[in-house]
Amino acid sequence: MMNVALLDELQSIPCSDAADLVTEAERELAAYLLAVKEVHGPNSVNMAAEHWMKALDEICLIKTTAKEPFRVVTYSALSMFCHS
Repeated sequence: MMNVALLDELQSIPCSDAADLVTEAERELAAYLLAVKEVHGPNSVNMAAEHWMKALDEICLIKTTAKEPFRVVTYSALSMFCHS
């Protein structure tokens, strides 16, 4: 379940920017899951997706200075995946 702070962050974003963020998130998640599938097989994709969503929930995207904020989410998810 998404945390309240993240919901507040998302509500403060103009609609056009939010649409761009959704597209960027979809691309990043799809690339991550495809890579996991290719390296670890299709049985690992669900767990990898859960890690990515958990990382998204934990990271404050508005406050990150990363050029590609969802890449930060992917790195965090990958770390969780590797340690599970």
